[in-house]
Amino acid sequence: MMRPDDNVLWYLNRPETKQCKENMDINIAIVGGGMAGLSAAQEFAKYGKKVALFEKYFCGSGVSGKSAGFITPNAELSFTDFAKKFNIQGAANIWNLINSGVETIRTNIIKHNFKCDYQLQDSLVLATNLKSLKTLEKEVETANKINYQISQYDTESIKQHIGSDKYVGGISYPNTFSINAYAYCQELKKHLLSQGVLIFEETPVKKIDDHRLETEYATITADFIIMCVDKNIEDFNMLSHDVYHAQTFLMASEQLTDQQIKTIFPSKNFMAWDTQFIYNYFRLTPDHRLLLGGGDMFTTYASTETHNYGRITKKLTNYLAYYFPKVQVQFEYQWSGLIGISKDIMPIMGRDKKYPHIFYVTASAGLAIACALATYSAQHLLTGRNDMNEYFSPYRKFLISGCIEKIIGKKLSFMLSNLIKMNVP
Repeated sequence: MMRPDDNVLWYLNRPETKQCKENMDINIAIVGGGMAGLSAAQEFAKYGKKVALFEKYFCGSGVSGKSAGFITPNAELSFTDFAKKFNIQGAANIWNLINSGVETIRTNIIKHNFKCDYQLQDSLVLATNLKSLKTLEKEVETANKINYQISQYDTESIKQHIGSDKYVGGISYPNTFSINAYAYCQELKKHLLSQGVLIFEETPVKKIDDHRLETEYATITADFIIMCVDKNIEDFNMLSHDVYHAQTFLMASEQLTDQQIKTIFPSKNFMAWDTQFIYNYFRLTPDHRLLLGGGDMFTTYASTETHNYGRITKKLTNYLAYYFPKVQVQFEYQWSGLIGISKDIMPIMGRDKKYPHIFYVTASAGLAIACALATYSAQHLLTGRNDMNEYFSPYRKFLISGCIEKIIGKKLSFMLSNLIKMNVP
């Protein structure tokens, strides 16, 4: 088996970038050029504010651009997860917010003709055992209470939609879609530049002091600072005990034949993932490549990205061979990404305690919720909207923190917290 090239498929053609080399006084400074940062810039610009975005590398260079591009309300947490934590009404509020992110992304694509491989694909969650099937059935029951219709499949009916006899059932969410998220970030960047937003790439922010940001060549003063970074937020001595990351890998195959595609998806193409704790996920691109992703316990909480990782190549290849033994494919590319997470897997959003002009949008695992929370940041700061503040506070209590975290370390604290949160024995 040939080892896949250690490259992000859509990074092969790098964009032109512009650095910030002049001091400036602006209304809104945004740190981070992924889905959250660009979405925040778009919303603030709608209110006529002078907005500048600062990205360490290039827009979409982080986990947003490396992702599989699933645009769905169900990312790391389900509707049932939110209902357990907040009750049905709270879950409905959060679900509606995430769906607003789904529709903002869709509207941008259609209204501005973004070229980002937009494909209508329902989300399909595949149960790998009977216990997880019961969990999915509970999701349908809970979501039905707010009239959110989710399709449910048993052991036999799931075979109409997935070409494997190894899954024991599943559910699907409607009105979702997939994109090339890196291309979306680049298209949104171009649109924002045309609207007068200042975007500076290859411009890492070195220091934040009150209203001032310092880069290598310039000092920027801003009325508000929006922190849309995940794993690097501790570089600024911010939320250093509340945000960490989980690592996932994504592989892109050679182009599949029509018969191979029909073998995997007999009825129509889906964005699919399974119910394992470190879940596996897959979908097809418009040019018929199979994207297959997942992780393992050895590198999920690694401090830095792992490259040329033969173990995950074998694991994911074996996964495909087990669930789809009739599909023989060669994977051409493989890359890793670090997804920002909190200890309870919920996003973190809100003002800094000491500096209320600093606003956090971080640990938002999922493109749609990153977009929604970033949009909310502008609405909160400029219009006073506050209906979602209680759900994502940066200063909420976590099960493992303080002295315990100091003793066992940050990595183990996050690992144990996430395992407990997901009810893994």
